[in-house]
Amino acid sequence: MNNSYKHLFSGFLLVMLDINIGSFDILPDVVGYLLVWSGLGELRSNTKIPSFRVARGLSIVLAIGAAFEIVKGTFGLVHLSAFISYAVTIFGGLSGLLLVVCIYHGMTTHMMILEEISLSNRFGNENKRFAVIQGLSLIAMSFSLNMPKDGSGTYMVALLAVSIIMHARLLVNLNYVKKLLIIDETKGS
Repeated sequence: MNNSYKHLFSGFLLVMLDINIGSFDILPDVVGYLLVWSGLGELRSNTKIPSFRVARGLSIVLAIGAAFEIVKGTFGLVHLSAFISYAVTIFGGLSGLLLVVCIYHGMTTHMMILEEISLSNRFGNENKRFAVIQGLSLIAMSFSLNMPKDGSGTYMVALLAVSIIMHARLLVNLNYVKKLLIIDETKGS
């Protein structure tokens, strides 16, 4: 089970890191989402928690979206109207929000099964914070089309910074569970 949290951690780390050469991303998000998908598959089969099944489906949706972004953005093979491109961006943001919410819900349930109540409460609270911050980001993004161009980016930059912090907190929490499970495995052997 420890490997599943390692895959989740590694996958989200790849998604968060963007190292580009020109317009080509050396660490494509599609690889990160496939690692997340793999980790969620292991967690789902080991714990039978439904949230991990839903999250697994969302990770595939995001992997397909990331692959589409490579074809569209990097290679310029597909050209979309501004509205369609914007709608795809909002859909991707919403899918990413739901993915993390489902993972946090699954982690909360998993910690309750392991009788780690304080950790379960911590993940539940993180889930709420993440959902609110990401939801605000999506709302701000949808209103950004109607805002005047001067100074409207300030809100987006602030929400983006908080969003990055929330994703970093997810990585910290995944790493914590990974280490907890290593300790439990060594005690059990």
